[in-house]
Amino acid sequence: MLSMTHLGQSGPARAPDSAGDAAGLGGCPFGHDTPAAGLAPGDPLHLPMNKRSVVQYADSPEGVRELHLYCGTKEIVFDEPDLFAFGEALVRHGSFVAQDTTTWGDGYEWPRMCELLEQLIVEGVLLRGVPAPLGFGAAAEGKDQPSPLPPAPSARARSWDEFEEITREVAGQSLEPGYLELVVPVFRVAHIALDSEGRQVGEANVFPKPLRVEVPTRWRTCIYPGSRYLDERPMNVSALKAMRSHWSQIMGALLRIRTAYLKRFPSARTVMTLGDVERLSTLVLAVPTYQLARQQGRVANGELHPVLSNMFRVTDGVRLTTHHMLFIPVAEATLSPDTPVTSADIHAYAERNNSLHSQHGVCAGPSNMIDQFLRLLIEGQDGAGYAQVPLDPAVESALADLEVAIDYGLLGLQAFAVVFSLWPLMTRTYARMAAIVSNWSGERTPALQRLDTYLQEKALLLQQETFHATEEWRANRERVYGDIFAQCAAGLGDPVRQSLAHRVSGRLGEQHHAAAETLRAILQDRCTAGDGSGQDDVHLLVETLMHSFVRTQETLCLAGDVQRRINDLLGRPQPKRPFTATDVDIHVLLQADEARRLPHLLDELERLLGFHVAITCDALEIRDESGLSFASQDSAPQGLPAQGRR
Repeated sequence: MLSMTHLGQSGPARAPDSAGDAAGLGGCPFGHDTPAAGLAPGDPLHLPMNKRSVVQYADSPEGVRELHLYCGTKEIVFDEPDLFAFGEALVRHGSFVAQDTTTWGDGYEWPRMCELLEQLIVEGVLLRGVPAPLGFGAAAEGKDQPSPLPPAPSARARSWDEFEEITREVAGQSLEPGYLELVVPVFRVAHIALDSEGRQVGEANVFPKPLRVEVPTRWRTCIYPGSRYLDERPMNVSALKAMRSHWSQIMGALLRIRTAYLKRFPSARTVMTLGDVERLSTLVLAVPTYQLARQQGRVANGELHPVLSNMFRVTDGVRLTTHHMLFIPVAEATLSPDTPVTSADIHAYAERNNSLHSQHGVCAGPSNMIDQFLRLLIEGQDGAGYAQVPLDPAVESALADLEVAIDYGLLGLQAFAVVFSLWPLMTRTYARMAAIVSNWSGERTPALQRLDTYLQEKALLLQQETFHATEEWRANRERVYGDIFAQCAAGLGDPVRQSLAHRVSGRLGEQHHAAAETLRAILQDRCTAGDGSGQDDVHLLVETLMHSFVRTQETLCLAGDVQRRINDLLGRPQPKRPFTATDVDIHVLLQADEARRLPHLLDELERLLGFHVAITCDALEIRDESGLSFASQDSAPQGLPAQGRR
């Protein structure tokens, strides 16, 4: 008849938002059994916050049509078609007398309805009695609310011209501007810029957060039906007002970008895949970003046209939703990049998985505008109505650079895929080291015991607080990064080469033998008691770490190739010093403590075992504090093009 799932506890689940589902439902005691004995036809019942419940149809794995109701932390699934009308009416009425349900559909006799209602009461979905006043005061009426944001960290708007100063101030280590897209993903580069209306492109979600500035903003409780309804986090109505005033031009520009995308990816004309939507969304963001990043004819900070900044903000929500669908396995199983999707699929996922919520606020866009935007982006619907919309000169000028902006977006997305493939590698290395040290066969030295304690702590954190908890999740991320890399290469018209997995395979060559032996000597000194035991374990550690080091080096070489192409495209000077393995961590450091889950592996090896590892494209150096060292110069992996070496 129906099945019940506690979301986030078992079965299909939505990722809990930062404020918690229970708080969002006004304290409704979902999950607490409520006695249902003695339900009478005249008893009043209600579904708490029914306007926040989400109704969606979906097919089961067996192909059976089902009705899903998402009510707070519960998912109710109806698989009997004659009960679909009941499920829809339940959300529509919200408050009712028990016997009224017999009029909601054919064959709804009281005994059947009584049994169904009692089950929903026991599960805590329905409550007895009439609903109490919401008690939210101004929130219940959708009135203005105070800002949910803490004071802005930055006193002035910054630009990436100050990249070296920013990385030194925020991350504690300086980096040249020629490496910007390796530590700030291309879809976030524009966040810190001001548009001509004085608003940062990233609004409340500026990346990195230490660079957010204070901007006068009006906040109001959301009154849109659905997952955002009367949420305790308000919506940014200043952003909504700006979006509405520029909507026709936003849609006209979006249509032009979509048309250019289809020329490069003609298969998307028939059906768009999830990978297509994620890629197209990123390229929409690349249009204003290119205007801010190029060296010649750059749009100055504070002069970006509001059509471009508002187009960025709306599209970034789509990009983030598709990112979740590809990478985040907690809410639902991730989908393959080649999964066909529709605009309805994307919007439905966003509603049931809280993708319309951020840390401080909810999406301010009405559902009809979200649908209109998604239909044009994905299906091209209503395109004729926007094809003739006159665009302001600054918007036309940006679209005149469309092809080179798309190149920039594709290269930037490639750089993101290459560099971020290091994270599943590092977390896998942590997990493998933890297993090896935990099962150590020889006598345990003090250094080994410290390492074991540390790794077991991090293994638990890895499982509980990251999206790299299992090998399946890590492998999925690597597959998606590989698809991004290959599809971007196709869009750029690059010749067919080896896949990302082959180009960063981490296979050791003869040139790595001496480094491996140096590492072996260090680990034997730190982790064995000198009685000959533990040699097999040392071998496994050497094998695990050297694979990680060599693959990291290959990744740095490939990332350097992509970044050089970006710099040439933008007219940006090439950096003078090599990009290192520890530079990758600047992406995390820019976010202060917020994104830190696992410390960078190389830093921890030095802290715990007393040896230093330095990796660039051209060198892999292992140095022991006692003086034992090895440096492999020009050791870039075989098979990489010569221009990939520094």
